[in-house]
Amino acid sequence: MLFDKIKTYFLYITLSLFLITNIFLVGHEFIFKKIFVLLFLFLTVVVCFYKKDEFRRIIYYFVYFNNDKLVKKISGGLSLLAWLFFLSSLFLLNIGLVWLARWFILAFIIFVVISGVFTFYDLERGNSIIFSKLKIVFVSGVSLLYFITSTYAASYFMQMSNMDISDSPLLEFGWKFAFFAIYFFMFLQPVSYGIFLLVSNKLEGHQLMTIFGVIMLTSLLLFAVPRWAENFVVVVLDWATSSEWRTSATCGSLNISDSTEHYFGFNTDKYTVYFSNRDGKWGFEEINCIKDDKNQDSLKRVSVSQSNMPKWFKE
Repeated sequence: MLFDKIKTYFLYITLSLFLITNIFLVGHEFIFKKIFVLLFLFLTVVVCFYKKDEFRRIIYYFVYFNNDKLVKKISGGLSLLAWLFFLSSLFLLNIGLVWLARWFILAFIIFVVISGVFTFYDLERGNSIIFSKLKIVFVSGVSLLYFITSTYAASYFMQMSNMDISDSPLLEFGWKFAFFAIYFFMFLQPVSYGIFLLVSNKLEGHQLMTIFGVIMLTSLLLFAVPRWAENFVVVVLDWATSSEWRTSATCGSLNISDSTEHYFGFNTDKYTVYFSNRDGKWGFEEINCIKDDKNQDSLKRVSVSQSNMPKWFKE
């Protein structure tokens, strides 16, 4: 009896074991690991080949070939591709192709987002009362979150730079949007899980796997965003200051210019300086124009804040 069940569901068991094994092996190193993973992949491909009908049913589970709804076909196909990219990224990590695995994870994220949009659109078009209520709650929550994060962002910028962020409109937009995006992506995980609990009984076919993909994506964001928050902040500061601030400053007859610095102010006695990747640091300074003992033009630099340049990945 047990043997018959194993024989019937052998493809599903093999695929599940391949997924679980690759998840478990990420970050673990041992002798012949690469050979073991490659042999496991070969075995999985062979099983898929000999279990063609079951493998075809898995594809049909995602892609509705006989369904007239184009939205469902596109959503299902993208969901299938997303999971293939995710599984492939784990495999690539385990055989040491980290750089390629990162691109595959990025592809997984893109396909999950697009598939999720189509899935939610399809569910919302079904005149679901739950989704109508969720839209109101979501929009209200996003508005409140932006108000709170923008206030906190302005306060935090003043502490870091001793400058009112409203004096630099483009920087204010980028800075506040970055803070909003960071907290928005962090809150997405519990929100997506709550939505799943509310609509799980209405999901069919690939929609369930798409929502699982969304939950996995938001979980990855919950893990990654706090670690990359400083990276996003530096990227925004680099972009905004290079677009809006000046590349030089003057103190009387002195001209100050550094490729790693941008200056806020013009023909004044005090400048706010943003520096990025200067000796491996980023932060803010103030330049005060003064006269030395011989009544010559001089300047005084005062450090406001500085941090080490963040890295996206630990190589």
